[in-house]
Amino acid sequence: MQIRIFLLFAGLSLFAASCGDSGKDGMITTDLGNRYTYVTSNDDGQLANPGDYIYFHAQLKTEGDSVVIDTREGGGDQPVIQALSDSIVNENTGPVEDIVRKLRVGERVIIRTNIGEYPPQAKPQGMENDSILLYDIEVTEVVNQEEFNARQEALRAEAMAKAEEVRAREPEVMEFTDQVYQDYKAGKLDDQLQTTENGLKYIIHEEGDGAEAEAGRGVVVQYIGRLTSNGEVFDQSFERGQGIPFPLGTARVIPGWDEGIDLLQEGDRATLIIPAEMGYGAQGTPDGSIPPNSELMFYVELEQVQ
Repeated sequence: MQIRIFLLFAGLSLFAASCGDSGKDGMITTDLGNRYTYVTSNDDGQLANPGDYIYFHAQLKTEGDSVVIDTREGGGDQPVIQALSDSIVNENTGPVEDIVRKLRVGERVIIRTNIGEYPPQAKPQGMENDSILLYDIEVTEVVNQEEFNARQEALRAEAMAKAEEVRAREPEVMEFTDQVYQDYKAGKLDDQLQTTENGLKYIIHEEGDGAEAEAGRGVVVQYIGRLTSNGEVFDQSFERGQGIPFPLGTARVIPGWDEGIDLLQEGDRATLIIPAEMGYGAQGTPDGSIPPNSELMFYVELEQVQ
């Protein structure tokens, strides 16, 4: 399992000209020119040594205080960064990497970053026209290399066990979706299917009780995709043992998925009938697995809303 590091946090640079300040009052500027202010200080909190791993929570906000990312609300693994030594910090070090290593457990800061000179495609989604980016960072824990490795190994073992459970369900789920397909073709689902304004049809087989999916939040989905023309399975996640993660409502998937998954909450099991114009359209897929103008049937399980 990879270390979860916010690449966006690590990659942005800050343009500033003032010099460093060893205190914790007012605006502080690091040797690299990265600027931050303390919201909460904790002189008794643990400070990371180079090579230690720092767990933290972060909000990514616009200057108008709109929240783009919030790891407290998003769920999933907490972000973690390895503390860098002074000898390897350079102009390519991002502002969060530069500043987090200076914070003690329990301390919270606001990092102010100038992104005005970045091209729109290099900015976070929704901030293409913004010039200021704010990071609200709070350090929650510091662990050494040995402890971090042990945690990663435990996470790997957990992920492997979960993958085996998912793979073991494949025959059962495949049989279920085959019956759903047969019922759909026979018209037995006509009185159960709901239809959106865009022509997406769906039926919820089992309701979960988790968080509702919504645009901008990360989701993880298990799925089996079939052609409604002949029932052929063209793709599925169960044999891989791992669902597909993606940010909802950001056009990372076909429109039928963005709209269909948005109708669900964590734990829901549903079938989506996606018209061609909300799928792969008149072109189909380059490999030919989905022919042009194909209506698609996806059995989906919303495994996680982050």
